Amino acid sequence: MFKSATHMVQLTQPTGVELNAYLILDNKITRQEIELKTLSNYVQQHPQGWKKRLEVAELLYAIGRWEQAVDEYRQVLKRQPHCINVRLQLGKMLHLMAREAEAIEVYESALFLSRNVATRHHITGLIESCRQHYQAAVKTLESAASLEPDNVAHWLALGQAYLEIESPVSVQAFDTILKLNPDDIVALSHSYNALMAVGHFQEAGRRVSRALELAPDDVRVLKQMAAHRVYIGLVSGEEGKQTRQMILGVLQLAPNAADAFELFAYYHIFRGELEKGVAMLQKFTEKHPNSPSGWYHYARCLFHTGSYQLAAEVILKAYTLYQNDCEIYRTLCEILPAAGRLEELQPLVEEMLQHFPQRWSVWATAGRVLVESFNDIERGCNVSAKGTQLQPQLAEPWFRHGRVLALAGRHPEAVEALEQGWQLLPEEGHYLQSAQAAVWLGESYQVLGD
Repeated sequence: MFKSATHMVQLTQPTGVELNAYLILDNKITRQEIELKTLSNYVQQHPQGWKKRLEVAELLYAIGRWEQAVDEYRQVLKRQPHCINVRLQLGKMLHLMAREAEAIEVYESALFLSRNVATRHHITGLIESCRQHYQAAVKTLESAASLEPDNVAHWLALGQAYLEIESPVSVQAFDTILKLNPDDIVALSHSYNALMAVGHFQEAGRRVSRALELAPDDVRVLKQMAAHRVYIGLVSGEEGKQTRQMILGVLQLAPNAADAFELFAYYHIFRGELEKGVAMLQKFTEKHPNSPSGWYHYARCLFHTGSYQLAAEVILKAYTLYQNDCEIYRTLCEILPAAGRLEELQPLVEEMLQHFPQRWSVWATAGRVLVESFNDIERGCNVSAKGTQLQPQLAEPWFRHGRVLALAGRHPEAVEALEQGWQLLPEEGHYLQSAQAAVWLGESYQVLGD
């Protein structure tokens, strides 16, 4: 029996912008075009039917032809207006396509049809997510999960909402799924990202290893394991050969994935092959000039290899293509100061705060830029403090705030913030976070003569 697995598809917006989406599919789809042609012919011959049309819509969804899939799902709903699951699938697609207003309209129609209280809470949470009101989404999804604690869908949506606000509680949501089913591939994969974010590197490694055992052809899991191996330096000798084979496996499954090429680039860079790594991402952008992810990864690679001016031009191309990605904004804040292009950065900092107000990392990044690049000490420290208010139980916001305070010359306050973060570190597997914090603490202690 085929288990659920993650596949990557490339989406092209009406503007020409290329985006990638990772889809969880319950059925293994083979001979896609032949099957699609057969089903489409049947639908043309029986235009009033809906079951085969639904199969066409699902197949179009699976292979990434989403504009057509949207049309087919709408046709299904004309014939079967009470299909809540079809409305939820259509709303999900529209949300991923950044057509939030349409997604909300579809979700609201599903909300009107539903009589199940938990389902209504779930749908309300999806609507709040479309509006980027993630705190409100979390509350309603928590209500859904409390009413139906054995419903994996509630916990998955809740964990994803927590990830959107960079909350460590996301780990608990995915852990709940794993208590219900220890071999849930999706929960293992999502919890890897959540665990890495809070510093549980060893447990993250264990989970992605287990996920790979269960689903060796799952593209997201394979990419996570390859990234984990690059991350811990397994790029040479026999271990390096295994890492390379994993990356090639990712590229075979997702040949248009910018993050797969980024992974291969850093594999070469960590081996000391800087030019080879940079060239790989340059070629990707030449082949996919409308991919914001391609330009984003290329910019970061250029920045990390010291090409600040070119990195600035490249990250601005990513921003021009797509303004709905938090990481593009944060990378602008990293690259533009190094390139001496502060006049372009200031309005982008304000945009970032307006677009992503519920992410602690945005406030920490903006605070540092305001202090370090614009010498706006008071506001920078206040902005940075907002991150600790959003996620007071997470170590990293305190570390980042402490660093901003130190850059502002407020070393006694910096020590307090850094020590607060130190107390919140996980007991195991936090070597990178603790090393960074130790350096920053040492610098502030030295200034204070301690």
